[in-house]
Amino acid sequence: MTDSDQERELLEVTLDIWHPECWGIASTDEVGSGLVGHGAAVDGRSGYERCTIYGDSREHVEQAIDVAYESPFIRTIRQVEDAVPHYGRQSLIGRTAQDVFIEYDATEGMGAAFLSQGFVLNSSYRIENGLETWELLVYTTRSSFERTLDDIRKERDADITLTRLSPASSPSPVTSRHRQQELTPRQREALTVARKRGYYEWPRAVSVQDLATELDVSKATFLEHLRNAEAKLLGDGH
Repeated sequence: MTDSDQERELLEVTLDIWHPECWGIASTDEVGSGLVGHGAAVDGRSGYERCTIYGDSREHVEQAIDVAYESPFIRTIRQVEDAVPHYGRQSLIGRTAQDVFIEYDATEGMGAAFLSQGFVLNSSYRIENGLETWELLVYTTRSSFERTLDDIRKERDADITLTRLSPASSPSPVTSRHRQQELTPRQREALTVARKRGYYEWPRAVSVQDLATELDVSKATFLEHLRNAEAKLLGDGH
């Protein structure tokens, strides 16, 4: 079947991505921080993005920002001082977080690659543990989408794994993986440590207070993250 035989449709796409020389991947992999991106814009050979860098401490976040300064592809990085949350305020995504505005070489960033091919960000993208996850919308045919994805792989020397492809007009099947992607990093952290330490075993191998102490948060805060994670996985979260 050729493109002329197919109808264009609005597709929802989720992609897991690794590509070389990405400062966001480098910082999350080497420093252990995380990043949430809020979109991109392209003007000529420059790409622009606002993103939130989060970590366990102010020093942790600053280390991640230093990685950005060292990247040969970052032209400008500015902290957005009125962003929320600020240093010292506990956030849903990390103990401390900082918003930054970045200008980079548009021939290198994934955001610029997607925008130039007609993709639209369908949610904030995120980078954790050295891997980018993008949720996108694109209006195209299936065969054209596959070719475009191959072109981006070659152009950016990227490993791109398609984890979801569905028409935007139809209800999305809610899978365990999809629900896990809806967790905030703090919720995922609480759930992971609870599983590893035997909280769900019977009899329980660890107390809530022990888990909260391990993550350096209050018992109430830990339970809030854990219960919200459980609710989302059971399909009752927001």
